Amino acid sequence: MKKTILKINTSFLLLIIAAVFLGACDRKQGPTKEEVAAIKGVMEQRAVAIKNKDLELYKTLFLSDYNDGKANYELIIEEMAANFEQYESIEFTYQRSPVDLQMNSARMVGIISYKTNTMEKPVSTQEITLFRRVNDKWYISGGASVGLF
Repeated sequence: MKKTILKINTSFLLLIIAAVFLGACDRKQGPTKEEVAAIKGVMEQRAVAIKNKDLELYKTLFLSDYNDGKANYELIIEEMAANFEQYESIEFTYQRSPVDLQMNSARMVGIISYKTNTMEKPVSTQEITLFRRVNDKWYISGGASVGLF
């Protein structure tokens, strides 16, 4: 009888300990509406910067240590500056897609399109845009398509 009570007490104690640990665990929560809006805001500002050929605004959207294996910050900025000089107008559109957010990093997979005044049809490609939050501000940290047009 004592062994049965001891087993019940031990099981009960283990159950309580497990409940305490599970309650203390940081549960994964989805991104807040504010975080998603801030990330999508970066993409909207990217479209505005391209439409207005505003290189200074464009620069502020990218992390200064941007590097994704294909391009670094300097290449991204140089290429867009050359496009601004070459084309009278550039339209940039992107497909709004869900944001995958993990702590201070985020990812958005979507179709982006560029159309210049010299093109009949836009050039589109899939882009996996990476974002990083630094000092509560979101920046593009990788994945921006280069060399499209």
